[in-house]
Amino acid sequence: MSKKKYTYDNGRSGARSTVSRIDKFLISQDIEERGGRIEVATSVRKLSDHSPLTITMWGQYPPPPPGNTPRFFDISLLNVERSKQEMLEAWTRDSSHPTNDRDWPTWLEAAIGRVMHSNTHLAREKKRAQGTRVRTYAKKIQLVEIQLQRDPSNEEVRDIFSDTQGKLAEVF
Repeated sequence: MSKKKYTYDNGRSGARSTVSRIDKFLISQDIEERGGRIEVATSVRKLSDHSPLTITMWGQYPPPPPGNTPRFFDISLLNVERSKQEMLEAWTRDSSHPTNDRDWPTWLEAAIGRVMHSNTHLAREKKRAQGTRVRTYAKKIQLVEIQLQRDPSNEEVRDIFSDTQGKLAEVF
């Protein structure tokens, strides 16, 4: 993982020296079965006596059997005015309502299909944007760590580090 011989070093020499290579990790079977890509990077060591590991995973569950596609409605999108408006427009897109009771089930099924399609599209868009923010904040944290390695007492960089960690936590 790391080019360093050891990932933990107490900085002492001789009999008081303690060094260890502890940059190993386990992936649960559930995560491994998802497939996808797993990346691991070491972080800066100067802030601690350890070299932290950052694990980034992009995975997918195996596709469902044909004809058995699960459909979920992301209700959190109803809190976003633009998303709510887009789903409402999908609901009302076919403005010609049935004139008799017999045609209502068909109309409702089509309207629900349009709303579900819109919801799925918006949920994917939301997830893509969230992934972009996470990668951006993770890169920013990595760059700030490098700056702190050079000067651990730099308050301005520490503030950026703290602010970015807070923003990253908000994403989830």
